[in-house]
This record gives sequence, structure tokens and C-alpha cells, in this order.
Amino acid sequence: MAEEEVQEEPKKSGGKGLIIVLLVIVILLLIGVGALAFLLLTGDKEADSSASDTEVHGSAEHGDGSEVPASEFSHAKEYSPKYKQFEPPPPETPPMYFTMDKFVVNFNGDGQAKFLAVDLKFLSYYPQVVGDTGEMENLRPILKNDIERLLRNQHYNELIKLDGPDKLRAEILDVARKVLEKHKIYPDLLEDVYMTRFVMQ
Repeated sequence: MAEEEVQEEPKKSGGKGLIIVLLVIVILLLIGVGALAFLLLTGDKEADSSASDTEVHGSAEHGDGSEVPASEFSHAKEYSPKYKQFEPPPPETPPMYFTMDKFVVNFNGDGQAKFLAVDLKFLSYYPQVVGDTGEMENLRPILKNDIERLLRNQHYNELIKLDGPDKLRAEILDVARKVLEKHKIYPDLLEDVYMTRFVMQ
């Protein structure tokens, strides 16, 4: 009998050790899950606060000095105060276009053509830039001069290539943006330019 009691005691102490080890593991898991949840929750708050710190520059004429979150305006641009400030367009604002006069110029036709004819429309969501009384209307003579100079310097053999017209569009957009920037208008307010006519003859 005494031998049986001696043998049973080590079994009981081994079971207690296993229970203690399992309890420690469960406690550590709970602490880990709690720490992970805390980090995730505080990370979301920091992301929300950094998003609310993003500002859109409104018009100095119409604004009351309060800042508007950029997420409210899908087409609004953030830019430096060194440029003229315009009221950001509402999210539902459709694209607006500034139509240039028709361009017909002599160009380097490489013996294949003499004239290049191009019609252009510039896209922006800011009516202050492309509207009837917008900034581009005031800059029309400068834009016409600079774009005509660019068109006169084109070569037929380059424009006839598959990507020729697209390269020309990019160059025209670059010229127009430089004119805007020179006159303290943020150049990226001008989104794109489209050629509604492109003829070489």
C-alpha cells in the first residue's frame, strides 16, 4: 500500500505542472491579442488624424481662412501658396474645356506636306482657369504665340509615326503649363489637352 501511495504522488504533481504551463500560455496569448488590438486601434486613429490634416487651398478672395479636407473634393488640387489660389471645384463638377483658335501653320513637311492644321481643347475642372472669363482667356495671345512656335518646328517624319500625335499633345500641354506657371497659376490645374483636328497636307 505504501508503495502505491508513493507512485501516485508524482502523477499528481506532473498534472499540476501541465495545468500551470497551459495557464501561462493562455495568459500570454491574451496579453498578445490585447497588445495587437491596441496597436491596430491607435494606428487607425493616427491615420485618421493625418488624413484630416491634409488641406486644400481655397481662394483668398472667397475663403474665410478655414481649411477644407482634400477628401471632400475629388478634383481639388493641393498646391503652394506662391500660386494664385482658387476655390476648389465640388466633386460633381464636370470637366470644362478651353477651346483655342484653329492653328494652321507652315512646318517642316520633309517634302511630304506644307501645312499642319490643329484644333485644341484644354481640360480642367477649375472654371477660374478655363472658363469664358478665366485665366487662360486672358493669356490667349501668349498661348497662341508659344503653341504656334512649337507647331512650326515639327517634322512630318516625326508626326507620321504611330506615337507622333501623342508626343505633340504632351509638348503642347507642357508649353501651356509653362505659360500658366510663369503667370503664377499652378500648372497642374490644367489636366490635359485634346486635338479635335490634326491634318498634315
